[in-house]
Amino acid sequence: MDCLEFRRLLGSDPQVGDADARAHMATCSACAALAADAEAFEARLSAALAVPVPDGLAERILAARRSDVVEPFQPRRRLGWIALAAAASVLLAFGVVRYRQATSLRAMVAAHVTAPDEHDALAMVAPVPQAEVEHAFADRGVKLADVPPEVAYVSECPIGRWRSVHMVSAGTGGPVSVVYIVRDRAEKASGFHRAGLVAREVPMADGTLFMLAASDARFDALEHAWRNALEGLPRVASGAN
Repeated sequence: MDCLEFRRLLGSDPQVGDADARAHMATCSACAALAADAEAFEARLSAALAVPVPDGLAERILAARRSDVVEPFQPRRRLGWIALAAAASVLLAFGVVRYRQATSLRAMVAAHVTAPDEHDALAMVAPVPQAEVEHAFADRGVKLADVPPEVAYVSECPIGRWRSVHMVSAGTGGPVSVVYIVRDRAEKASGFHRAGLVAREVPMADGTLFMLAASDARFDALEHAWRNALEGLPRVASGAN
């Protein structure tokens, strides 16, 4: 089992019950860290949903049902409360799903850029041709207005169920892993830490831009450059009318 197969399995089995997955996790620190994040999230989720049942609840429900026979107008008011409770449950479930997706995506992006087979990308410093960057985004259905400088690596990488363009921006202060997730826009910009890295996710165009590095010193400049690239006006060829 490789890192990609492990991450796909983890999305459906956070407890990692598969023997091959456990064997891989024992030899891959990045995937082990991802599994630890998933386990910690599942523990927090279980604690949040472990709502104790009040004493005497069953008796109160039975008493309410008996009173329905005597008070014909009470069921309407009770149905209103039931509908309100049902709506609250739906909102809670939606919030849990969104939080699970965001947490999972962050962990998967961090695990991907720190996977052993991506280490060579972090050492690249020579800029790749702008056409290669444009082609990678075009394959994902995204047209760039410009290409930021210092892109030393670009690859179209699947990250779980998400489609992405994975890049490395070389420059003073060390490399920055830049990952653009297409057609999945974060609700707001936020910073976080994963796998020993400082990270930031930023909603941009119709997707989300992730930046991960040992330091966030270059994040503001990169965010500005990529916002121009993804949300700016396309370049006009010289000599065009």
